[in-house]
Amino acid sequence: MKKSILLTFGFVTLLSNFSCKSNYEKPKLTCSDFKIGKFYIQENEESRNYTVISNDSTWKIKDKNDSAFTKIIIVRKENSQIENKIEFENPKHEIIEWIDDCTYRLTYDSLKMELDEGEKMINKHNGIVVTKRLIEGKCMLYTATITISNAQKISQDGIICKE
Repeated sequence: MKKSILLTFGFVTLLSNFSCKSNYEKPKLTCSDFKIGKFYIQENEESRNYTVISNDSTWKIKDKNDSAFTKIIIVRKENSQIENKIEFENPKHEIIEWIDDCTYRLTYDSLKMELDEGEKMINKHNGIVVTKRLIEGKCMLYTATITISNAQKISQDGIICKE
């Protein structure tokens, strides 16, 4: 009888260990997981909305670009990234300055590409600061902000996902 109970207990313990191990969730991503690797940003309707804060006023503007929504592929090393988008004739080379694990500043690398007027303006105003809002699954929701002056900031919400 004792042998039968021990065998049953051992069998149940073995089965419960097996089922627990097979139900383990993948580890949750942290900000560190977004420092190196291949990522993508899927442009959508929301990503075309910008918030402008100027003095004491706040308003929304929308990018009226009629092009189809696209997927931007990003290959990131710790302190640099390359963005590839269908409309780009050449990839965009950017420098990453990490402010903390979840916040970084992007500027365009003028040594690796010729900058257009928008990219020069972004660099002139100390780049775009990207701040994590939330990590869900393999994606990070972020807010990207450029400070034009002490009185004016422009921000955009987006999602970057790990491939």
